[in-house]
Amino acid sequence: MSKIKHYDKLTKISRTFLNKSIEERIKKCKEQVWIPYPQANNILDELEDLFDYPDKERIPGLLIVGDTNNGKTTIINRFMDKHPRYLNITNKIPIIKISAPIAPSHNALYEKLLDAYYIPYSTSDSASRKETQIKKVMRDVETKMVIIDELQDIFHGDMRQQKKFLAAIKHLSTDVQIPIIGVGVWEVQSVITADPQLANRFEPIEIKKWNPDINFAKLLVSFESTLPLKEASNLHEKDIFKLIYNMSEGLIGEVARILQKASIFALRNGKEKIDIDVLNSINFTKPSLRKK
Repeated sequence: MSKIKHYDKLTKISRTFLNKSIEERIKKCKEQVWIPYPQANNILDELEDLFDYPDKERIPGLLIVGDTNNGKTTIINRFMDKHPRYLNITNKIPIIKISAPIAPSHNALYEKLLDAYYIPYSTSDSASRKETQIKKVMRDVETKMVIIDELQDIFHGDMRQQKKFLAAIKHLSTDVQIPIIGVGVWEVQSVITADPQLANRFEPIEIKKWNPDINFAKLLVSFESTLPLKEASNLHEKDIFKLIYNMSEGLIGEVARILQKASIFALRNGKEKIDIDVLNSINFTKPSLRKK
């Protein structure tokens, strides 16, 4: 591919970095980029539908599940960017996001939420007092959705603690009449579906691994367009495509990390493209081998 054709395929922002210093280009490589793709767009649409859901006695929720480092949190952050806080203008906080507490309980849920709103409270207060406090805050700032990320962290608690935490989520959604979104790994789904009431409230939506097909090739083309490299890497071509897929094991977060490391390695070593030699030179362990 000629340099002119490669230049035309880069994003506008990436093109502006081509003539900058190596360090500036490396800094650009470290930035997180948003790559739209069908699964992500479908989830964003689902979230938008729930965000604008009319007041009802029974508000539906959503359970987003998938492998670690397969784009769940990135999608959530993308959605939140569309609905930022407006504290300086209208004192509204449309969406609040927390990570599930490692020691799950109804009390831990209320404390996590109060912390997210930067609301002071006394740890000696009863759980019911904190519950009343958080519900008032949510109504005052017109919160329309709660997102609980890393939901698998509740597994650090015993079954009794987990049930109390999940029951508190269910009651909070009902009382404040807003949807609650859970985000976690596959195992979370079995815990939710074990409770019929929770299963009816949290509709699961899965983020599956990528297959080594045309869609993965398109994904690599999209990633390449964001890299501030002067020569075409042609990541969609057979041999390098196969190597990236095997290294990433079909996980989009791993693809992003591989290409970040590879582009930085290339720039530091006087190269303007990612090739098989570069990929074989970076410090990277495929996900399945990290568990051993």
